[in-house]
Amino acid sequence: MLIVLLYRLVIAAFCTGGIIWSGFYYPSTNVKWFIYLSNWSFFFVTLYFICATIVTAIHYKNQLKQTQKGARDQNKNENGIKMDAAKADNETSSSNAKPRDSLVTGPVDGDSEVVFTGDDLEASRATLMTWFHEATWVIYNIASVAAILVTISFWLLIYRTFRGGAGPISVIFHAINSIVMVGDTMLSSIPVRLFHFVYPMLYSIAYITFTVIYWVCGGTNSFGMPFIYPQTDYTGRPVLAAISQVCLFFIGLPLCQSLLFGFFRLRVWIKTKYIK
Repeated sequence: MLIVLLYRLVIAAFCTGGIIWSGFYYPSTNVKWFIYLSNWSFFFVTLYFICATIVTAIHYKNQLKQTQKGARDQNKNENGIKMDAAKADNETSSSNAKPRDSLVTGPVDGDSEVVFTGDDLEASRATLMTWFHEATWVIYNIASVAAILVTISFWLLIYRTFRGGAGPISVIFHAINSIVMVGDTMLSSIPVRLFHFVYPMLYSIAYITFTVIYWVCGGTNSFGMPFIYPQTDYTGRPVLAAISQVCLFFIGLPLCQSLLFGFFRLRVWIKTKYIK
């Protein structure tokens, strides 16, 4: 658990540093950071790792408390058993009763163990899923699918016409983003459900709505063109824009969610087959 906490803390710090660096990386002051889907998506990746680090820290703290409580209860039970055994020895010596071993391994030890195990299970069950677990799960679904979608879209559709080239920030925002999300999927125990693509779909609707409002208001991209991406050129190429949105909803998002689900099933298979 401590290793997972440190790993997520390092990734959260790296992503936070990447966002801060991206605000100062480009020499031109005309860069409009908040209009690009890549930046939106990397923000969600950063937000996920920050939330995941906090959740892991809370769970680690609770785990330490349970371990310490279990050790105290075990010591208390052992001391109680020893006192009962000593008392039983005195009674056995005076009355020639049953041997001492039959009393030591009797129902006292068994009852105390059942009570401790039950308390431990109830504590684990009580902290299994809370509101911040559910919120982190939703953020994970948005961040992971958006990261994969951005990576595929950028390198297949946008990179050839991208004037900035594949600089360090481009690599972080369009390649490392998917690597860290897929890596966390494989290393963590967070589940993936196919029907959860509804969350990245709502996220995509929010971004498309923003692009339409930005276009209506006369907004331009960093190069002065009247669109953010060629796929959102609602004035010059409305048919391309419409087809792009349809493909995004009915092909892109389900495909990315399916890829993520495939990594999840691979993780389950590996743990079932090789990790006992």
